Amino acid sequence: MTYSTGGLKIKKALSMTSLNWSGTASTNTYMTFTIDDELPSAFITSLTKSATEINLPAGHYFAQAYADYSRSSVNDNCQFSWYLNGSQEGHYGAVDFYNSKSSDVAETSFTLTSAGVLRLRITAQSGSNVTLNNSHCIALIWRVTS
Repeated sequence: MTYSTGGLKIKKALSMTSLNWSGTASTNTYMTFTIDDELPSAFITSLTKSATEINLPAGHYFAQAYADYSRSSVNDNCQFSWYLNGSQEGHYGAVDFYNSKSSDVAETSFTLTSAGVLRLRITAQSGSNVTLNNSHCIALIWRVTS
């Protein structure tokens, strides 16, 4: 997909990938990724460190992570955040509603002038471990290039 920005007639290309993420919802644990689809073509360079690192080329990005989970108590909570090149980025997501009624999305936008590494980590936990329903935890990453 290409589009022109308003008035400037600068062409940009938009790509998107969807990934599943999984792991144990315990503090300081990095989540594991599998790529579902990349449209219109692949842009993720590779998944490394046991598939916990998403290697990305230069570009402008927007990333979101959604959790699907089970828990038995209002006290069972966790937070998760994106990390770019080792630094926490954007807004954290959280499992903070009883009986799986809702969850918050972790999201960040960033620009890479050269290759970079994106990871998702559990950053806080209370109560017992939240059980992630791994097959339904998803991440979406959009990339814009000239």
